[in-house]
Amino acid sequence: MNGFDLLDTDSGNAVVVALDHGIGMGAMDGFEDPQATLDAVLAGEPDGVLVGPYFAERFADTFAASSTDVLVTADFVSPSSQPGEDVGPWVQANAFDTDRLLACDPVGVKSVLAFGRQNRRAFERNVEYVTEITESLRGTGVPHLVETVLWGKEVPDRFETDPQYVANACRIGWELGADVLKAPYTGDRESFEPIVANAPVPVMILGGPASGSVRAMLDDVAGAMAAGARGIVMGRSVWQTEDPAAVIDALDGIVHDGADPATAWSV
Repeated sequence: MNGFDLLDTDSGNAVVVALDHGIGMGAMDGFEDPQATLDAVLAGEPDGVLVGPYFAERFADTFAASSTDVLVTADFVSPSSQPGEDVGPWVQANAFDTDRLLACDPVGVKSVLAFGRQNRRAFERNVEYVTEITESLRGTGVPHLVETVLWGKEVPDRFETDPQYVANACRIGWELGADVLKAPYTGDRESFEPIVANAPVPVMILGGPASGSVRAMLDDVAGAMAAGARGIVMGRSVWQTEDPAAVIDALDGIVHDGADPATAWSV
């Protein structure tokens, strides 16, 4: 175990729902009304939610009435310079300084380390600000979650969960100072287990676009947990469902109690 409040649960694991998509993607389906979506998620009592610092500020009263911890995202990441579109090169920048992030009293700060960029300077800036965030959080007790993803056009989509690519990305992530890794699940326990075992920091899995199958998502979570993952940081796979609270309840059973997905989700 470690001293991070993020993982200070009875199981040592955490269920975190990502709600930071509006920063770079706008009013997404299922997230048009931020208060309604936040309320639907908090009704499931996840261990944490990941939001932007100004989202945390705007809905401070809602969070204060909840037992759910807040994590904040440090960067702006968008698939286009056109709002809500996916038609151009990715735009990414460190959007919030450390003082602004820490003012939210978070249990974690997240940044994205994206591989596969065609623009070398964009990747260099990404590495620079990831390491800057790491150094700025040193001694604060707030862990830096680094989301290691393979989004660039230099990496074909089929390799986004390739075990060797994921292993390499995770290794670079913690070598750059990640306290916790937010990584893609490779699809099976056998290939993911050595990635988790070889990382000297906790590994949590990300979600990505909703697949439309809650049960398939839960099966992946169960596989990742069996491989040694310490929980999940997922967004659309939760709040784009008909009943986010029920999905969170099922995730709690798997992440904290090792429940079988068939038992946790009998819908």
